[in-house]
Amino acid sequence: MADTAVHAASPPPHILGYTIRSRTRIWVSYIVPTCLGLLVYIVQSASDLALGCQYFRQKEPALGAGTLVLVILPPLITFILVAASREQRECACSDRNKCAALGIGLLKLLLFPLFVIYRFSTRLFWAIEGLFHDDDDVERMKCLAKATQTSNIELYLLIQAYAQAAPQIILQLYHMLSQDLFRNYETSAVQAMSLVFSAIDLAAITTSYHRIESQRRVGRHYPWATPQQVDTHRCQLEQNERLCCEAERKKRESERTITSFPESDKIMENFRARRSLRIPGEATHELHIRGEDEVDNDGLEQLETRALLHSGPKDNATDEEKIQGARPKLKVRYEDLGDLDTIEVLDSIPETPAPPPPPKTAPPELPVRRAAEDDPPAPDLRRTMSDNDPRKSRRITRPLSQLETFKDMLLVNAQLFIKDNVPHPPKLLMGKVKEEDPEEQRVLIPQSPKPSPLTPKDVVDFYFPRPTKIVNGIQQDDFAGRTVSFFGWIAFITMRMLALSTFCVFYPRAFIILVGVHYALMLGCLALETRCRGGWSRNLFLLLLAYIYIFVLMEFRVCFKNIRLWYGGYLVLTLVENITISSIWYTNEEFESWWFGFIWEWIVYSGVLFLATLIVYYWILRPKEVSLIVEDDSPADQAATPEEQAVA
Repeated sequence: MADTAVHAASPPPHILGYTIRSRTRIWVSYIVPTCLGLLVYIVQSASDLALGCQYFRQKEPALGAGTLVLVILPPLITFILVAASREQRECACSDRNKCAALGIGLLKLLLFPLFVIYRFSTRLFWAIEGLFHDDDDVERMKCLAKATQTSNIELYLLIQAYAQAAPQIILQLYHMLSQDLFRNYETSAVQAMSLVFSAIDLAAITTSYHRIESQRRVGRHYPWATPQQVDTHRCQLEQNERLCCEAERKKRESERTITSFPESDKIMENFRARRSLRIPGEATHELHIRGEDEVDNDGLEQLETRALLHSGPKDNATDEEKIQGARPKLKVRYEDLGDLDTIEVLDSIPETPAPPPPPKTAPPELPVRRAAEDDPPAPDLRRTMSDNDPRKSRRITRPLSQLETFKDMLLVNAQLFIKDNVPHPPKLLMGKVKEEDPEEQRVLIPQSPKPSPLTPKDVVDFYFPRPTKIVNGIQQDDFAGRTVSFFGWIAFITMRMLALSTFCVFYPRAFIILVGVHYALMLGCLALETRCRGGWSRNLFLLLLAYIYIFVLMEFRVCFKNIRLWYGGYLVLTLVENITISSIWYTNEEFESWWFGFIWEWIVYSGVLFLATLIVYYWILRPKEVSLIVEDDSPADQAATPEEQAVA
């Protein structure tokens, strides 16, 4: 299992695998990205607004209206999504009435640049405030928690990248390439600023969210989630961590137990080596029994009995072969017995098992009733010597009693067989068996569990046995991986936008057909991936997600079953499209400006740079995978969604 203690809920505390200090982590994960994001947003918004006003001054109302509509569209979509979400409405109306919440929403819609700047400023303030506290201080953690507090502004920034920046690049590039040499260079300068910062904004958002679904499954939450959703997700993450710790503990115990048992290969050798068994009739032990027999005429007879004990196959044999070969063979010598016909030679032993040994604690002796004078004499079951006989000390029982002889032989043979062939149980199990004294067992009384420090006060730390599953995901990128990924997406977006814009200048109808076919193909792949499971809102979102896939690929609200197939297929498709459409206009059209040759070179260079960054990111800077054990809440009669499928 992968590293289960680290999850994707917060930025990683390392760079290139080396752990960094908390102060350095604040700089590279909070302060620097916030400052760059604030700068990019201010310049991008200002250049787009100035470009729209400039178009109106140049008597180009269509381009001016289109530029300003793209600026106003993201806050309008954000307002509609927030108003349509039940969780967002309940969160907005928790501290105020509905009219006040609606008024604040409309105010954010009209004055959206000010609220975005306020959001960046608040994050920057709390990140800098955390620098003034000691490492691993509670106050520093509180400051970082306030810096990463969720807000609806994050949803607006996501929508702005794909509803404003991406179409703005296509529109402004088309206008720049369709003009002649006599153009307004002030407008061109503003257009260049808008193009550059729109591409930076699109690449930054794609870098942050291109694997968010895999990260969200193992701890990360949406930056615009409500506080209730964040608390629920955090409680689930803490519960999953406890499940992982329990699984790790059981794994260590099982490894210690397995190492104490015989290895499986040695056991299999016993079954493969049956033909190399020893001769079953070969005697290995010999038992001599000497004694005196008391006959009817009060005389003693000396006799000797010899029994050959066979231990059977000793090295490799099955249990049946060992038992068959372990049966003793009895042979009796007649030299000292004469012509006695009462004793028979037996070649086998009775099948009845030996009597159990006496208990450790014998019951108390029962009172013995003494015989009275009037009672009849008891029958003499066995004739013995008289009490007055001087040979009383030599009184013995019959040694040739067959059952007693076979019992002794069987016990000796069993002891020898167990000593030679039966392995001893592990000391760990013997210790556990000895510790479990049945006299010390008592009735277990359920007690209230102690609250865990990771468990909120309103959550009971007691779980009934429930089905679990293993969910795989990835951590967030560290500073080095995020930087390389950002430049890779910049190169990809530059190549993609230049190829589409120049093709639109020369072949506008073919451009619309190409975009339509690409959109339909992406929509079909999403439908095949999700099987169209979910409500109408989810299916409607797939229409918007297929639009985003025209420009970039992002794993958002759809968890890919085979991530390598998706990314590999998408990159091959877009590279083939870009090279094909760029080669068509570069080889067939006549250029009136050197800009087209420059654009062709940039398309090629951007593709090479993207492939180089992709190789470096995938082989060196790719984030680690994380596996979590979660409780499976999906009903058995319903098909599990891709987010709920077990990857064990």
